[in-house]
Amino acid sequence: MRFTTLLVATALATMTGPALAQEKITLKFWDNQQTESGLSQYQQEAVKRFEAENPNIKVEVTTIPYPEYQQRLLTAVQGGNAPDVSTLDQIWIAAFAEAGAIIPLDEQAKTAGIKADAFFKGAWDSANYGGKLWGIPFNVDVWSFSFVNNALLKEAGVDPASMVSFNGLRAAAQKLTDPAKGRYGVGLFAHKGEDTVVVLDSFIFSNGGKVLDEAGKCALTSDAAVGALAFLQSLVPYAPKGILNASSGDMRELFLNKSLAVEFWPALEQPTLQKSSLDWDFVVGHAPEGKKPIGTFGGWNLAVYNSSPHKEAAWKFVQFLTREDVNGAVVDLIPANVKAAKAFVQANRKGGDRIIAHLENAAPRPLSPRYLEISEIQVQLAQNVYSGMDPKKAAATACAAIDALK
Repeated sequence: MRFTTLLVATALATMTGPALAQEKITLKFWDNQQTESGLSQYQQEAVKRFEAENPNIKVEVTTIPYPEYQQRLLTAVQGGNAPDVSTLDQIWIAAFAEAGAIIPLDEQAKTAGIKADAFFKGAWDSANYGGKLWGIPFNVDVWSFSFVNNALLKEAGVDPASMVSFNGLRAAAQKLTDPAKGRYGVGLFAHKGEDTVVVLDSFIFSNGGKVLDEAGKCALTSDAAVGALAFLQSLVPYAPKGILNASSGDMRELFLNKSLAVEFWPALEQPTLQKSSLDWDFVVGHAPEGKKPIGTFGGWNLAVYNSSPHKEAAWKFVQFLTREDVNGAVVDLIPANVKAAKAFVQANRKGGDRIIAHLENAAPRPLSPRYLEISEIQVQLAQNVYSGMDPKKAAATACAAIDALK
């Protein structure tokens, strides 16, 4: 499924050629359906607006639950039935690019005046692979913010500001843990899920570490990465039991029933908390004293498919959805367009300035066509660390597995 030079040339000519013909065409747009959101409603409103601006284009929207989404896309690509345009999880971009399923958008972005600085840096970086731009950032969030129960912190005499540092978080977690009362300081989890990986990465990044180095080799054995793993291991006594099978969703339930003082979640958690009776706030990540917390980017990019017969219309739709005046109205995470994001968080989220600052400092996960396998190895790394394995040995075991991928 790799591109040939002819395919690339044809795709570019199609998208940069004459204006769209005026005959009616149907554009197929696929997106992940987040079960707790009103995303479908937002999509339909955006579609109506786009169709009004482009009366010769009809957009057919298909939303698919996240657990099924990647496989449905892969099956469609392999069967020659791919959509014209879709959202792609940031961690899928490299694999879809390597497969030749999507087309590079560098020339189109340059012609349209779309520049990197219009988007959060980490989001833009997540769409660039192998020196080419494979998508335009659509929506974003950061793993993680540390949401806190103010009542529990006040009872334990903990100042939330003290928790920004690694040492401060550990000291607070100790004060906030009282197993006799069924209360725990910090919500750790290590089930087989991407939420395990992004939280692990945020502590590694904040300590100055990386998952992969510039050459694509595993970097988890660095002092910085191992130090972050050792710190996470030191939090185990202050977390609810059953870490290896627990998820962020499990920690959410404990946080909502007031038995957990600190949970790790993206800003997407705020609508749930706003509906609760909790007195809550959040801390913008954790880092060693004197360093700035670095979160892990999550989110989606918009990509155009190589098999699309309507590449020019698809590109037009991508431009529309990522415009400053549109992007904030069509996402249920946070707009990837920085100006749209600032307006969105001020209107819809608590602590908007803190959220924007964390987004501006966040980093993407490794850009690799083997990312899903790397992620599985990192889950095992987390499980080994939380089970008590020496962090240096756990990191070496993970690196051996990552570097063995071909």
